[in-house]
Amino acid sequence: MNTPSTPPTPGNAATVVPVSRLVEAGLRRVTDAIADTAPAPVGDLHAHAARARRLAGLHARRARWFAVLERDTVRQHDIPLVYVQAVVDAGCAADREARFWADTVDDWQALIEQRPTSDVAGAMSNWHELDLTEPPAPGLATGSTR
Repeated sequence: MNTPSTPPTPGNAATVVPVSRLVEAGLRRVTDAIADTAPAPVGDLHAHAARARRLAGLHARRARWFAVLERDTVRQHDIPLVYVQAVVDAGCAADREARFWADTVDDWQALIEQRPTSDVAGAMSNWHELDLTEPPAPGLATGSTR
């Protein structure tokens, strides 16, 4: 075993950083990255898909930071329950955002491949462009209902 021959001095001792400070820094970086994600050029479907993929990843990272904070917060029994619930709610909101952007990626990819979009992400449905009127029933062959 390799152990130092001299005990650590205050100048070179490891510093313990509170979890809340680490999470705060991580959330700040994620927030900055989200804000720095440039809008895609109009009409560039691939750029829209890439941007949505980036945002899905960033919101998933935000959710993971809130999960770290939640684990730390529930261990501290002196923190009021309302604060724990706020952390849980923030993590759930970040999860919903990540799912929204992941669904948006799927929709942009469907537009690129000229397939029907899921209509989950909002007003992106291209069904009218494909002459579709209703989704096929689960288990049935896909195709247009012209």
